[in-house]
Amino acid sequence: MRYLIETMRSSAAGKTRDVMRGAASTAQLAIAMALVVLIAVAAWWFLGSSGTGPAETPTAPAVSTTTPGTPEATAPVAEQDLTSDQLYKAARSAMSESRMAAPAGNNALEYYLRILAKQPDDSGAKDALRELFPFATGTAEDQINQGNFDEATRIMNMLSKADPSNYALTILRSKLDAKKKQSDREQQVAQQAAAATAAAAAAKAQGSNPAAAAAAAAAAAASTSSPEGTTAATTPAAGTPAAATPRAEVARATPPPVATPPPAPEPVGETRDVQVVAAPRPAYPPAAARSRQDGWVEVEFTVSADGTVQNAKVVGSNPARVFDREAVRAIEQAKFQPRLEKGQAVASTLRRRIEFKLGN
Repeated sequence: MRYLIETMRSSAAGKTRDVMRGAASTAQLAIAMALVVLIAVAAWWFLGSSGTGPAETPTAPAVSTTTPGTPEATAPVAEQDLTSDQLYKAARSAMSESRMAAPAGNNALEYYLRILAKQPDDSGAKDALRELFPFATGTAEDQINQGNFDEATRIMNMLSKADPSNYALTILRSKLDAKKKQSDREQQVAQQAAAATAAAAAAKAQGSNPAAAAAAAAAAAASTSSPEGTTAATTPAAGTPAAATPRAEVARATPPPVATPPPAPEPVGETRDVQVVAAPRPAYPPAAARSRQDGWVEVEFTVSADGTVQNAKVVGSNPARVFDREAVRAIEQAKFQPRLEKGQAVASTLRRRIEFKLGN
Protein backbone atom coordinates (compact mmCIF):
# COMPACT_ATOMS: atom_id res chain seq x y z
CA MET A 1 0.00 0.00 0.00
CA ARG A 2 2.75 2.41 0.92
CA TYR A 3 4.49 1.59 -2.30
CA LEU A 4 1.40 2.36 -4.30
CA ILE A 5 1.03 5.76 -2.65
CA GLU A 6 4.68 6.65 -3.29
CA THR A 7 4.30 5.60 -6.92
CA MET A 8 1.26 7.88 -7.36
CA ARG A 9 3.11 10.80 -5.79
CA SER A 10 6.07 10.36 -8.08
CA SER A 11 3.77 10.21 -11.10
CA ALA A 12 1.91 13.40 -10.02
CA ALA A 13 5.15 15.27 -9.42
CA GLY A 14 6.43 14.33 -12.86
CA LYS A 15 3.26 15.57 -14.52
CA THR A 16 3.52 18.81 -12.57
CA ARG A 17 7.08 19.32 -13.73
CA ASP A 18 6.04 18.69 -17.36
CA VAL A 19 3.22 21.24 -17.09
CA MET A 20 5.58 23.83 -15.62
CA ARG A 21 8.15 23.16 -18.34
CA GLY A 22 5.43 23.76 -21.01
CA ALA A 23 4.32 27.01 -19.38
CA ALA A 24 7.91 28.21 -19.21
CA SER A 25 8.42 27.44 -22.91
CA THR A 26 5.28 29.37 -23.83
CA ALA A 27 6.40 32.42 -21.81
CA GLN A 28 9.83 32.36 -23.40
CA LEU A 29 8.29 32.23 -26.86
CA ALA A 30 6.08 35.25 -26.11
CA ILE A 31 9.04 37.23 -24.79
CA ALA A 32 11.11 36.37 -27.87
CA MET A 33 8.31 37.51 -30.19
CA ALA A 34 7.94 40.78 -28.27
CA LEU A 35 11.69 41.43 -28.58
CA VAL A 36 11.57 40.78 -32.33
CA VAL A 37 8.69 43.24 -32.75
CA LEU A 38 10.49 45.83 -30.61
CA ILE A 39 13.69 45.46 -32.65
CA ALA A 40 11.72 45.80 -35.92
CA VAL A 41 10.03 49.00 -34.72
CA ALA A 42 13.37 50.45 -33.57
CA ALA A 43 14.99 49.60 -36.92
CA TRP A 44 12.11 51.21 -38.85
CA TRP A 45 12.32 54.41 -36.77
CA PHE A 46 16.11 54.61 -37.10
CA LEU A 47 16.07 54.07 -40.87
CA GLY A 48 13.24 56.54 -41.40
CA SER A 49 14.86 59.34 -39.35
CA SER A 50 18.29 58.93 -41.03
CA GLY A 51 16.78 59.39 -44.51
CA THR A 52 18.13 56.09 -45.88
CA GLY A 53 14.68 54.65 -46.32
CA PRO A 54 12.22 55.74 -48.97
CA ALA A 55 10.59 58.98 -47.90
CA GLU A 56 8.33 61.43 -49.68
CA THR A 57 10.26 64.52 -50.76
CA PRO A 58 8.28 67.73 -50.03
CA THR A 59 7.89 70.19 -52.87
CA ALA A 60 9.81 73.42 -52.20
CA PRO A 61 7.84 76.68 -52.63
CA ALA A 62 8.62 78.76 -55.69
CA VAL A 63 11.19 81.49 -55.00
CA SER A 64 11.22 84.75 -56.98
CA THR A 65 14.39 85.29 -58.95
CA THR A 66 14.01 89.06 -59.03
CA THR A 67 17.10 90.76 -57.68
CA PRO A 68 17.02 94.15 -55.91
CA GLY A 69 18.78 95.77 -58.83
CA THR A 70 16.01 95.01 -61.35
CA PRO A 71 13.24 97.57 -62.02
CA GLU A 72 10.61 95.17 -60.70
CA ALA A 73 12.17 95.29 -57.23
CA THR A 74 11.59 99.04 -56.91
CA ALA A 75 7.88 98.83 -57.71
CA PRO A 76 5.37 98.16 -54.93
CA VAL A 77 4.22 94.53 -54.51
CA ALA A 78 1.02 93.75 -56.45
CA GLU A 79 0.52 97.42 -57.20
CA GLN A 80 -2.40 96.76 -59.53
CA ASP A 81 -4.34 95.13 -56.67
CA LEU A 82 -3.92 97.89 -54.09
CA THR A 83 -7.13 99.19 -52.55
CA SER A 84 -7.88 102.88 -52.18
CA ASP A 85 -6.87 102.78 -48.49
CA GLN A 86 -3.57 101.11 -49.40
CA LEU A 87 -2.97 103.69 -52.13
CA TYR A 88 -3.62 106.50 -49.64
CA LYS A 89 -1.14 104.93 -47.22
CA ALA A 90 1.48 104.56 -49.97
CA ALA A 91 0.91 108.17 -51.12
CA ARG A 92 1.34 109.57 -47.59
CA SER A 93 4.51 107.53 -47.15
CA ALA A 94 5.87 108.84 -50.46
CA MET A 95 5.14 112.44 -49.46
CA SER A 96 6.86 112.00 -46.10
CA GLU A 97 9.94 110.75 -47.97
CA SER A 98 9.79 113.63 -50.53
CA ARG A 99 8.91 111.26 -53.40
CA MET A 100 6.48 113.72 -54.93
CA ALA A 101 6.82 112.75 -58.62
CA ALA A 102 9.77 110.32 -58.74
CA PRO A 103 10.83 107.56 -59.03
CA ALA A 104 8.49 106.25 -61.68
CA GLY A 105 5.83 103.93 -60.27
CA ASN A 106 6.55 104.79 -56.62
CA ASN A 107 5.61 108.41 -56.00
CA ALA A 108 2.74 110.33 -54.44
CA LEU A 109 1.52 111.87 -57.70
CA GLU A 110 0.98 108.48 -59.35
CA TYR A 111 -0.70 107.01 -56.25
CA TYR A 112 -3.27 109.83 -56.07
CA LEU A 113 -3.92 109.56 -59.82
CA ARG A 114 -4.60 105.83 -59.37
CA ILE A 115 -7.06 106.64 -56.57
CA LEU A 116 -8.93 108.95 -58.95
CA ALA A 117 -8.91 106.21 -61.60
CA LYS A 118 -10.70 103.97 -59.10
CA GLN A 119 -12.88 106.72 -57.59
CA PRO A 120 -13.21 109.72 -59.96
CA ASP A 121 -15.13 111.76 -57.37
CA ASP A 122 -12.66 111.27 -54.50
CA SER A 123 -12.29 114.77 -53.07
CA GLY A 124 -9.33 113.82 -50.88
CA ALA A 125 -7.26 112.73 -53.87
CA LYS A 126 -8.25 115.85 -55.82
CA ASP A 127 -7.18 118.13 -52.95
CA ALA A 128 -3.90 116.26 -52.58
CA LEU A 129 -3.16 116.63 -56.31
CA ARG A 130 -3.76 120.39 -56.10
CA GLU A 131 -1.25 120.60 -53.26
CA LEU A 132 1.25 118.41 -55.13
CA PHE A 133 1.01 120.35 -58.41
CA PRO A 134 3.56 123.12 -57.63
CA PHE A 135 6.06 120.59 -56.22
CA ALA A 136 5.75 118.36 -59.28
CA THR A 137 6.10 121.29 -61.70
CA GLY A 138 9.28 122.30 -59.87
CA THR A 139 10.63 118.77 -60.25
CA ALA A 140 9.80 118.76 -63.97
CA GLU A 141 11.54 122.12 -64.41
CA ASP A 142 14.66 120.81 -62.65
CA GLN A 143 14.73 117.80 -64.97
CA ILE A 144 14.46 120.11 -67.99
CA ASN A 145 17.35 122.25 -66.76
CA GLN A 146 19.46 119.11 -66.22
CA GLY A 147 18.72 117.84 -69.74
CA ASN A 148 16.64 114.84 -68.57
CA PHE A 149 13.95 115.40 -71.19
CA ASP A 150 12.35 111.95 -70.95
CA GLU A 151 11.87 112.21 -67.19
CA ALA A 152 10.47 115.73 -67.54
CA THR A 153 8.02 114.51 -70.19
CA ARG A 154 6.88 111.66 -67.90
CA ILE A 155 6.10 114.07 -65.04
CA MET A 156 4.35 116.53 -67.38
CA ASN A 157 2.14 113.74 -68.73
CA MET A 158 1.04 112.91 -65.18
CA LEU A 159 0.39 116.59 -64.44
CA SER A 160 -1.79 116.86 -67.54
CA LYS A 161 -3.96 114.05 -66.12
CA ALA A 162 -4.27 115.89 -62.81
CA ASP A 163 -5.06 119.35 -64.29
CA PRO A 164 -4.88 119.52 -68.10
CA SER A 165 -5.83 123.22 -68.30
CA ASN A 166 -3.21 124.50 -65.85
CA TYR A 167 -1.17 127.32 -67.37
CA ALA A 168 2.01 126.03 -65.69
CA LEU A 169 1.96 123.09 -68.11
CA THR A 170 2.01 125.47 -71.09
CA ILE A 171 5.08 127.20 -69.65
CA LEU A 172 6.81 123.87 -69.01
CA ARG A 173 6.15 122.65 -72.55
CA SER A 174 7.56 125.85 -74.01
CA LYS A 175 10.63 125.58 -71.81
CA LEU A 176 11.11 121.93 -72.77
CA ASP A 177 10.93 122.74 -76.50
CA ALA A 178 13.37 125.62 -76.12
CA LYS A 179 15.79 123.49 -74.10
CA LYS A 180 15.67 120.70 -76.69
CA LYS A 181 16.41 123.14 -79.51
CA GLN A 182 19.29 124.63 -77.53
CA SER A 183 20.72 121.16 -76.90
CA ASP A 184 20.47 120.32 -80.61
CA ARG A 185 22.24 123.55 -81.52
CA GLU A 186 25.02 122.95 -79.02
CA GLN A 187 25.51 119.42 -80.34
CA GLN A 188 25.63 120.69 -83.92
CA VAL A 189 28.17 123.38 -83.01
CA ALA A 190 30.33 120.80 -81.24
CA GLN A 191 30.24 118.54 -84.31
CA GLN A 192 31.18 121.44 -86.59
CA ALA A 193 34.04 122.42 -84.29
CA ALA A 194 35.36 118.85 -84.28
CA ALA A 195 35.13 118.73 -88.08
CA ALA A 196 36.94 122.06 -88.40
CA THR A 197 39.72 120.84 -86.10
CA ALA A 198 40.13 117.68 -88.16
CA ALA A 199 40.19 119.69 -91.38
CA ALA A 200 42.80 122.09 -90.01
CA ALA A 201 44.98 119.16 -88.94
CA ALA A 202 44.57 117.64 -92.39
CA ALA A 203 45.54 120.88 -94.10
CA LYS A 204 48.59 121.23 -91.88
CA ALA A 205 49.75 117.70 -92.64
CA GLN A 206 49.08 118.01 -96.35
CA GLY A 207 52.54 119.35 -97.13
CA SER A 208 54.31 116.26 -95.71
CA ASN A 209 51.72 113.58 -96.46
CA PRO A 210 49.08 114.62 -98.99
CA ALA A 211 47.35 111.23 -98.94
CA ALA A 212 46.81 111.29 -95.18
CA ALA A 213 45.60 114.89 -95.34
CA ALA A 214 43.07 114.09 -98.04
CA ALA A 215 41.76 111.06 -96.14
CA ALA A 216 41.37 113.05 -92.92
CA ALA A 217 39.57 115.85 -94.76
CA ALA A 218 37.21 113.39 -96.41
CA ALA A 219 36.43 111.76 -93.04
CA ALA A 220 35.74 115.16 -91.48
CA ALA A 221 33.40 116.07 -94.33
CA ALA A 222 31.55 112.79 -93.99
CA SER A 223 31.12 113.20 -90.23
CA THR A 224 29.45 116.59 -90.62
CA SER A 225 27.15 115.44 -93.40
CA SER A 226 26.09 112.08 -91.91
CA PRO A 227 22.94 112.04 -89.74
CA GLU A 228 23.26 112.49 -85.97
CA GLY A 229 26.98 113.12 -86.21
CA THR A 230 27.93 109.51 -87.05
CA THR A 231 31.22 109.06 -88.85
CA ALA A 232 31.05 107.55 -92.32
CA ALA A 233 34.21 106.12 -93.88
CA THR A 234 35.04 107.30 -97.40
CA THR A 235 37.41 105.33 -99.59
CA PRO A 236 38.75 106.39 -102.98
CA ALA A 237 37.39 104.63 -106.04
CA ALA A 238 39.26 101.56 -107.21
CA GLY A 239 42.27 102.47 -109.31
CA THR A 240 42.34 106.09 -108.09
CA PRO A 241 45.45 107.04 -106.10
CA ALA A 242 44.84 108.63 -102.72
CA ALA A 243 47.05 111.58 -103.61
CA ALA A 244 44.63 112.48 -106.42
CA THR A 245 41.85 113.52 -104.01
CA PRO A 246 41.05 117.16 -104.84
CA ARG A 247 41.79 119.96 -102.44
CA ALA A 248 38.10 120.84 -102.57
CA GLU A 249 37.47 118.11 -99.97
CA VAL A 250 39.45 120.11 -97.43
CA ALA A 251 37.52 123.25 -98.21
CA ARG A 252 34.22 121.37 -97.93
CA ALA A 253 35.13 120.04 -94.49
CA THR A 254 35.92 123.52 -93.17
CA PRO A 255 32.74 125.37 -92.14
CA PRO A 256 32.42 128.94 -93.38
CA PRO A 257 33.30 131.59 -90.81
CA VAL A 258 30.35 132.96 -88.90
CA ALA A 259 29.93 136.65 -89.56
CA THR A 260 29.73 138.64 -86.35
CA PRO A 261 27.00 141.26 -86.61
CA PRO A 262 28.20 144.81 -85.97
CA PRO A 263 27.26 146.21 -82.58
CA ALA A 264 24.05 148.17 -82.50
CA PRO A 265 24.63 151.92 -82.41
CA GLU A 266 24.00 153.53 -79.07
CA PRO A 267 20.81 155.55 -78.95
CA VAL A 268 21.28 159.27 -79.29
CA GLY A 269 18.71 161.71 -78.01
CA GLU A 270 17.47 163.81 -75.12
CA THR A 271 17.87 162.78 -71.50
CA ARG A 272 15.51 164.37 -68.96
CA ASP A 273 13.47 163.57 -65.82
CA VAL A 274 9.74 163.01 -65.52
CA GLN A 275 7.64 166.03 -66.44
CA VAL A 276 4.25 166.85 -64.92
CA VAL A 277 1.52 167.43 -67.49
CA ALA A 278 -1.45 167.64 -65.09
CA ALA A 279 -0.58 168.18 -61.41
CA PRO A 280 -2.30 166.18 -58.65
CA ARG A 281 -5.48 167.92 -57.40
CA PRO A 282 -6.53 166.17 -54.19
CA ALA A 283 -10.03 166.55 -52.79
CA TYR A 284 -10.32 167.60 -49.16
CA PRO A 285 -11.93 164.89 -47.02
CA PRO A 286 -15.28 166.21 -45.67
CA ALA A 287 -14.61 165.01 -42.11
CA ALA A 288 -11.23 166.79 -42.03
CA ALA A 289 -12.81 169.93 -43.47
CA ARG A 290 -15.52 169.97 -40.82
CA SER A 291 -12.95 169.61 -38.05
CA ARG A 292 -10.66 172.21 -39.68
CA GLN A 293 -7.83 169.64 -39.77
CA ASP A 294 -4.62 170.08 -41.80
CA GLY A 295 -2.03 167.48 -42.76
CA TRP A 296 0.24 165.98 -45.41
CA VAL A 297 0.78 162.65 -47.19
CA GLU A 298 3.93 161.37 -48.94
CA VAL A 299 3.19 159.03 -51.84
CA GLU A 300 5.62 156.79 -53.77
CA PHE A 301 4.67 155.77 -57.32
CA THR A 302 6.11 154.68 -60.68
CA VAL A 303 5.73 156.54 -63.95
CA SER A 304 5.97 153.85 -66.64
CA ALA A 305 7.50 154.27 -70.11
CA ASP A 306 4.06 155.14 -71.52
CA GLY A 307 3.44 157.82 -68.89
CA THR A 308 0.87 155.97 -66.76
CA VAL A 309 1.03 155.94 -62.97
CA GLN A 310 1.51 152.55 -61.33
CA ASN A 311 2.00 151.13 -57.81
CA ALA A 312 1.02 154.27 -55.93
CA LYS A 313 1.35 153.79 -52.15
CA VAL A 314 1.58 155.90 -49.00
CA VAL A 315 5.02 155.92 -47.33
CA GLY A 316 4.25 158.58 -44.70
CA SER A 317 1.40 160.77 -43.46
CA ASN A 318 0.40 163.15 -40.67
CA PRO A 319 -2.11 162.59 -39.22
CA ALA A 320 -2.16 158.91 -40.15
CA ARG A 321 -4.87 157.60 -42.49
CA VAL A 322 -6.87 160.85 -42.59
CA PHE A 323 -5.78 162.09 -46.04
CA ASP A 324 -4.22 158.87 -47.44
CA ARG A 325 -7.00 157.83 -49.81
CA GLU A 326 -7.44 161.22 -51.42
CA ALA A 327 -3.68 161.64 -51.83
CA VAL A 328 -3.28 158.31 -53.66
CA ARG A 329 -6.33 159.06 -55.82
CA ALA A 330 -4.92 162.44 -56.79
CA ILE A 331 -1.57 160.93 -57.81
CA GLU A 332 -3.28 158.26 -59.91
CA GLN A 333 -5.34 160.91 -61.75
CA ALA A 334 -2.36 163.14 -62.48
CA LYS A 335 -0.65 163.14 -65.91
CA PHE A 336 3.12 162.78 -66.49
CA GLN A 337 5.59 162.47 -69.32
CA PRO A 338 8.06 159.60 -68.73
CA ARG A 339 11.75 159.98 -68.11
CA LEU A 340 13.94 159.99 -71.23
CA GLU A 341 17.41 158.47 -71.45
CA LYS A 342 19.14 159.24 -74.76
CA GLY A 343 15.77 159.64 -76.42
CA GLN A 344 14.32 156.39 -74.99
CA ALA A 345 11.37 156.50 -72.58
CA VAL A 346 12.04 154.54 -69.38
CA ALA A 347 10.13 153.87 -66.16
CA SER A 348 11.11 155.72 -63.01
CA THR A 349 10.00 155.77 -59.37
CA LEU A 350 9.13 159.07 -57.69
CA ARG A 351 7.93 160.45 -54.36
CA ARG A 352 5.62 163.42 -53.93
CA ARG A 353 4.42 165.14 -50.77
CA ILE A 354 0.86 166.46 -50.94
CA GLU A 355 -0.21 169.13 -48.46
CA PHE A 356 -3.74 169.46 -47.15
CA LYS A 357 -4.43 172.95 -45.74
CA LEU A 358 -7.58 174.97 -45.33
CA GLY A 359 -7.49 178.63 -46.19
CA ASN A 360 -8.09 181.18 -43.42
